[in-house]
Amino acid sequence: MKRAQLSVDLLFAVTLISLTVLSLVSMSTQEAQGARTLDTVAKLKVFAVDLRDTVVKVYSTGHGFSVRKDSPIALGAGDLINVTLNASSDRVEVSALIGGRRYFTSQKLQVPLVSNSTVELNSTVGNLWVVATYNETAGMVDVKVSQNP
Repeated sequence: MKRAQLSVDLLFAVTLISLTVLSLVSMSTQEAQGARTLDTVAKLKVFAVDLRDTVVKVYSTGHGFSVRKDSPIALGAGDLINVTLNASSDRVEVSALIGGRRYFTSQKLQVPLVSNSTVELNSTVGNLWVVATYNETAGMVDVKVSQNP
């Protein structure tokens, strides 16, 4: 065996090992990103379900009752979560822009709403209030989301 042949074999083996390691690093990075995305989606879904249940509780308790809800995710610069109570479809809708990715989830409410309301959570505003007020025009309790109780 010649000296040059050993060097070529060594270079070939090092190249194969490097490609294998690079593939494993790439795959693990993709899996970690997928896990972070799944974590964000799960937190937003649980937040929507919690808001749905809170709307029902606030509606049942009646006029003047309010509950504070905090963002389920620590929001950084440029991140935001929009919470909408949609009266036309009787749904709570949660849309978010987190880390440059958009997310959306909604839940059907078991109680009627009189009017629409929306609150935006961001890095400076991290909570919202679910508030029940009596609507004279409709003659019933209306539940809204707002920045203040």
